[in-house]
Amino acid sequence: MILKKQIILNVRRGDVRVVVRENDELTEFYIERGGIVSSVGNIIKGRIDTIREELKAAFVDIGEEEAGFLPLKDLYASVSEKNRALVRAEIIVQVKKEAYGTKGARLTTFIAIPGRFLVLLPFRGLVGISRNIKDKDERKRLQSFASKILPKNMGFIIRTVAEGKNIKVLKLELTELLSEWKRIKRKIRTEIAPTILWKEQELPIKITRDLLDGSVVELIVDSKKAYKKIIDYLSVRESTFLDRVKLYGESLPIFSHYGIEQEMRKIFRRKIWLKSGGYIVIDKTEALTIFDVNTGKYKGNKKTEEMIYKTNSEAASEIARQLRLRDIGGIIIIDFIDMEDENKERSFIDRFKSYLERDKARFKIANSLSNYGLLEMTRERVRKSISKRFIETCPYCEGKGHVLSPPYLFSKFISWIEEKKNLLENTKIRILANPRVANYFETEGRESLEHFCHKNKMHIEVISKEDQSMESVKIITMKRDETVTEEI
Repeated sequence: MILKKQIILNVRRGDVRVVVRENDELTEFYIERGGIVSSVGNIIKGRIDTIREELKAAFVDIGEEEAGFLPLKDLYASVSEKNRALVRAEIIVQVKKEAYGTKGARLTTFIAIPGRFLVLLPFRGLVGISRNIKDKDERKRLQSFASKILPKNMGFIIRTVAEGKNIKVLKLELTELLSEWKRIKRKIRTEIAPTILWKEQELPIKITRDLLDGSVVELIVDSKKAYKKIIDYLSVRESTFLDRVKLYGESLPIFSHYGIEQEMRKIFRRKIWLKSGGYIVIDKTEALTIFDVNTGKYKGNKKTEEMIYKTNSEAASEIARQLRLRDIGGIIIIDFIDMEDENKERSFIDRFKSYLERDKARFKIANSLSNYGLLEMTRERVRKSISKRFIETCPYCEGKGHVLSPPYLFSKFISWIEEKKNLLENTKIRILANPRVANYFETEGRESLEHFCHKNKMHIEVISKEDQSMESVKIITMKRDETVTEEI
């Protein structure tokens, strides 16, 4: 199947949202909220705070709330001495990954300045050619070009879109990147750490630079300002793509027009149904993400082994898409349906790897299922995942995914009464409970409450409160002039 991509860019109230569709299927989502641009790619003049040999890391003040994390191998590759005198020293770093939770941004000293066709490597004297350029003659041509103009003590990476491009175009971009590096070096000499020396491009230009290739049929933009910026950028660098950029002018919002708003709601679902009737369950923990594949409602007439292969293969395609769409990084465990045929097992794992090849994020994957039938892999985490950007920890369960049941809380309350019954005669008790819990107390628990009221000559009042935790009840006891409040 020929891969046809469509990029749709929406600007509203300061937010910039971008989706990529492949053959009409949503595969990637990017967002900048309220003008806050991702720090990934920024080049910063920082200052080393501490060096932790046991963590094999240095922590660098880059002007953010949390110090950046710099691997010692990166640090020592950029300096000649390995001692504590490095602390408080200034250092040039680039943000490789966004800050995540309580962890600061991941940094590197291997600076890279990206262009559309080339990525300049000011501190590394090497040449790399995109692995997506397969033609041997083309690779030789580009290697020959690189060897002739390689700047002294510098290097560059030739990107996929450079394939077939005129050498003059590549030379022109290299000249621009070298000029940019000169501007950065001037700032290095004059600016005081911590300070940003170079900022990554805003999202519309970054998307155009990195994603607009021959497989993209159209890039549709609903903002005249963003549209003009993209047109100006391409006019200088690659005018052959100008006819693929289109300004959306309909009255219906662009994401609604293309059915994207409806598709976006599915991103947060835990269960994903497959066309065959099987389904995938996605669970995220602090340490890893788990995909569990099930046959579900599969009603095929094929034999069981063929049915399992079909479900696993369909799940493999969907999981590869979800990894990109939700931008899931870190350790990933996939529990495919067990297969008895080893040849078919290898076949669908190879197919899964082919789906992952479309992913720009780096990944590592096992070549076979583990003894427990699990496929293990890791995926590079660059930005915050969709769940981290749009989902907050539940204030009731605090992320556990479950809460104590009303019957259990009622049982705790009864135990509390039995323990203190001698002190509760002629006492007024007010119970403040979440509406769900309060309802249980007043219905299922009514008979027991009436029993204790009669037996101990007490009065119990249940009050429903929306802001009360679902995992506890607040008890206010009033006797004569004394009022005591406690929570159980």
